[in-house]
Amino acid sequence: MPTSPTSYDLVISGGRVLDPANNVDAKLDIAVSNGKIAAVEANIDASASKRVVDASGLVVTPGLIDLHTHAAGGIRKPVNDDFMVDPDTAGVSAGITTILDAGSIGALNSGGLVNYLVPNAKTRLLALLNIGKMGVANLPEVKSSSDIDHASSVQVIQSAPNIIKGVKARMVTPGITALGNDMPKAAKAITDEAGGFVMVHVGDIAAQDPIAADLTPTLLTDILTKGDVVTHTLSGAVGALLADGSLISQAQEARNNGVYFDVGVGGGNFTFASAQAVIDQGFMPDTISSDITAMGIYAGPVFSLTECMGKVMTLGISFEDAIKMTTSKPAEILGIADDLGSLSVGTTADISIVDLVEGDFSFIESSGTTKAGSQAIKPVMAIKDGVPQPLDHGPRPWGWLPAQNG
Repeated sequence: MPTSPTSYDLVISGGRVLDPANNVDAKLDIAVSNGKIAAVEANIDASASKRVVDASGLVVTPGLIDLHTHAAGGIRKPVNDDFMVDPDTAGVSAGITTILDAGSIGALNSGGLVNYLVPNAKTRLLALLNIGKMGVANLPEVKSSSDIDHASSVQVIQSAPNIIKGVKARMVTPGITALGNDMPKAAKAITDEAGGFVMVHVGDIAAQDPIAADLTPTLLTDILTKGDVVTHTLSGAVGALLADGSLISQAQEARNNGVYFDVGVGGGNFTFASAQAVIDQGFMPDTISSDITAMGIYAGPVFSLTECMGKVMTLGISFEDAIKMTTSKPAEILGIADDLGSLSVGTTADISIVDLVEGDFSFIESSGTTKAGSQAIKPVMAIKDGVPQPLDHGPRPWGWLPAQNG
């Protein structure tokens, strides 16, 4: 007697499944039931399934993860926030299933994110507390030690460890001139007590103060420890990883100690020249993130995580590595790799579908300098907890792809 086909909630059929965590790169189907991945195999019979998405000609990946965003929009200003976007704008509406807000909130205004933004976002929203107790609501967020509230920060992290993953510290003026490395030490003291990791922004984009370059070597080797993250790895700002065009030796030493290195494109934290210099010296970032803000989403140069991925690919990083750097690696950093960042059967069905488009594309940095690329990534769909989510039109007048040359 023939076996009846399984009734799945969703089947994604005919796509190229690219799952770096499981070393899978093949034309396969994916079945989803009850918000979990139920099967990943060829030629799944979808005849009895509730919904089928045809991914022919597209790439199906674990849900993309953006490790550096500013997406707590709605808790700083009621409308027209000039700094933060809302979670779904950075997330599922852009084909991304999980985002980490990196320091938009501080200990004393974190309640809005935990109690209101997270429950109401379709995107999986995680966050780092800013070392400044009021976050970006009070820029510059650290002007003196009075802007840091150790006890409240510990309390917030311990009260919501599944949401608040650690502390973010920006090594910029005036915080570094007032406190030096006591600022990241304060961040480490919080995570040492409360749990989580520290992310540090390197490169003094605020003032290009030479003190930033003096602080970074000690920061990398004596303060940061295994599991911490350096963001803006490819920055050319004073105090980032380049000194007179050469990679500082402490970067590799920190990596050997288990410190991760993130791109964090952002507005002024990435140039093609500095990025190429870092990569040409054999130092590859671990993750690609956008550092998306309200200023950089429509006017650029950020636009979206997928555009940032294409931008980094112009430097010689493969599409396959770019997917790893936005799936399994950030999941590892966030401590969620047992359930997210892969397409393993039984894990949460967070899935992204993208189109790898060939062409003659022009990627742009904040100075206006452009670099040509032969591939761009266009988001097609984010599937969060097994449910397909609607996609936005895209940040450019014509949609998601960068400008074409010619």
